[in-house]
Amino acid sequence: MPANEKQQEESEFEAEVLRISRALFAPENEFQGSTYIGTAERDGVFVGPDSVTIVECTVSRRKDKAEKDGRKLYEACVAKARQYPFKSVKGFFVTRDEPTADQRTVIKSLGSPLFACSFAQLRGQLVDSLRYLELRDFYPFGSAREPSGDHGDLKPYVAVDPVESSTGKPISVARVASAVTSGKSVLLYGDYGAGKSMFLRELYRRLADAHRKNAFSSFPILLNLRDHQGQVYPIEALERHARSIGFPTPSQLVRAWRSGDVALILDGFDEIATPGWMGKTQTMRDIRRRSVELVRRFCRESRASTSVVLAGRAHFFDSEREMRTALGPRDDSLLLMAGEPTEAQAKEILDAYGWHDALPEWLPSRPLLLSYLGSSSVLQDSIEGTFGRSAGDGWNMMLDRISAREADMEMGVDGFTVRKVLERLATHARHSSDGLGPISKDELTSVFQSVCGYTPDEGSYQLLQRLPGLGAMDSVDGSRHFVDLSLADAARAGDLVTCLLDPNSENPLLEMTGSVACLDDVGVDVAAVRLEQEGTASAGLAYSSANGLQRRGVSDAVIADIIRVAGQLWPSDKSPTSISLHGIELRAFSLTAEAEGYDWLSFHDCVIQEVDLTDNDGYALPHFQNCLIGQMSGVAGWSAIPPHNFVNCEVAQFDAQLSTAKGILALKTTPMNKVLLTILKKIYAQRGTGRKESALFRGLDVKHRELVPDALQKLAAEGLVAMAKSGGNRIYLPVRGMAGRVRQILQAPQSSTDSILK
Repeated sequence: MPANEKQQEESEFEAEVLRISRALFAPENEFQGSTYIGTAERDGVFVGPDSVTIVECTVSRRKDKAEKDGRKLYEACVAKARQYPFKSVKGFFVTRDEPTADQRTVIKSLGSPLFACSFAQLRGQLVDSLRYLELRDFYPFGSAREPSGDHGDLKPYVAVDPVESSTGKPISVARVASAVTSGKSVLLYGDYGAGKSMFLRELYRRLADAHRKNAFSSFPILLNLRDHQGQVYPIEALERHARSIGFPTPSQLVRAWRSGDVALILDGFDEIATPGWMGKTQTMRDIRRRSVELVRRFCRESRASTSVVLAGRAHFFDSEREMRTALGPRDDSLLLMAGEPTEAQAKEILDAYGWHDALPEWLPSRPLLLSYLGSSSVLQDSIEGTFGRSAGDGWNMMLDRISAREADMEMGVDGFTVRKVLERLATHARHSSDGLGPISKDELTSVFQSVCGYTPDEGSYQLLQRLPGLGAMDSVDGSRHFVDLSLADAARAGDLVTCLLDPNSENPLLEMTGSVACLDDVGVDVAAVRLEQEGTASAGLAYSSANGLQRRGVSDAVIADIIRVAGQLWPSDKSPTSISLHGIELRAFSLTAEAEGYDWLSFHDCVIQEVDLTDNDGYALPHFQNCLIGQMSGVAGWSAIPPHNFVNCEVAQFDAQLSTAKGILALKTTPMNKVLLTILKKIYAQRGTGRKESALFRGLDVKHRELVPDALQKLAAEGLVAMAKSGGNRIYLPVRGMAGRVRQILQAPQSSTDSILK
């Protein structure tokens, strides 16, 4: 090693020994260090109230170095003993690595009060960092756990990189670990289920491994902030954390933090509440600021060299500015947003649970929801065979799981209640044109009170601020809105099901008149799944409820929801009386293959983005008058539909002739290709929720119907469709990422070179 590098190594080692020694032997006087005793310089002399400690340190492993430094150390101890006769005196000969046997023998031969020790042993007097790391591994890392609740045996980490908020560029956990090691602070935020705790756990493990390999590096301390409800002082939080994991000397963690010997990771700034402020503050912003007092003190009181990593839900605050002001991170902190998994990463997450099939289009991107779905498929496989879930079945299950997870963070509210609050908020949001909000802070409070029967306390306010799928809409008035479209739609189904089963019960839908947002496909699917689970549900009850509610003046949007759900569950049943829908906006209205006709249903002055006639098998269509229709799927033009069913209506676009069922069957291609194209048209026209298996036989003659099973098998093998099961029905779903490929096939089927048509 060159002389200058060796000298730098020795200087860095000596500086680190002195830093630890100051924290151990002179915490009240951090300016003590190297000094002269007589004419000889000593590496470190620390005079405390009751003791004097002298330190000599070396990177050398030679015996003669121990003899030389040992004599200097012994003479210094004798001199200080004469100077301070009423104080204990000790001398430490500190080596970078474990002292050799010769070095220990030399120091021992010089007698008391000299001791030979390694740097790791000296540092262990400040904090037994290796013992901490060992114990911390057995304690949960925030919400990083399996859907079963197990936090010890987690599936392998799938690296979903967050992105820098300033540049939008992804940054790996390895780069974040390197930045933290160099003293950089980090603020990581994202929505529920984005994998923040899993990312922090992986960051912690990398920092821990680095410390085990290099004792000079700081070691990580990771606190789950949900464990520190009501605490505002860092010392109290560190001591509680030590006791929680079974660390025997809590004061060591405090000393290590005070000395700048740690990298501090605080997970869940949205999960802590401070008691005592209810009724004393004016705004939710004040409440949020008070709730993160502990975090702010950690940031303020940590040494400048200490990296502080913070993580929590972005929508807890109204704006990034409020988040920075309330939390108090350093100005140069690395600001990261939790990212979404790529297609490959989503498959990797599900592969860990044994799900090796194609990913259905409706599948959410969040790692948490993917793990919920994956874990449920493991259980389902053992009971019902290899099936995925339909959109309704999947979202119904995930709402239960999400709500139970939120309830774990707030002991006074159970998962059922959290789901009811989410559903009620989603109903309130239907007053807006897009069905997503805004939801005022007063509505948050009133909804909680209407569901729970009491006003929210401190913890409940925290729950309301961090509800999954809600984000800040207006930083001035503190209003919220739904940012997860599918979650909002799934939650909207809750009050509809209650209203349909018991039209006379108290329900906010009964007060909705005029124009409100309709359920989308996911919401209709969830409502159908829940009604199917109710033994009392029937088509007669549904249509009776629809007619009764319409007579009471309830919005036609609610009536349309009931009709669409009933049509999905009981397609062959009709309403005993005619139903007219006025002035509603629908994203899609699909005619069901098993229906006997819709001549009892009419739309007046409605805006419908898509009317799907793909499954129409010649039965009577609904009546449309003065309606605006964006897309008419399944037919090529006005000549293909009876004109008396569409009076004064405008249609922006029809299907191309070749992509209609009749056009496909008229193509000059093989019978198998015709069946493949027909199935793709039907499945991908449904925008994510798929088609029942029985619907895929509709419109085909006997010869083509016989080819459907083989065609489905071929499409599944090619990864173009995914199979699911809901109730007693097999459902075939579009696959995520395949819509573009299918669109190219259907637009030019005769000239397509796609492998599926070979």
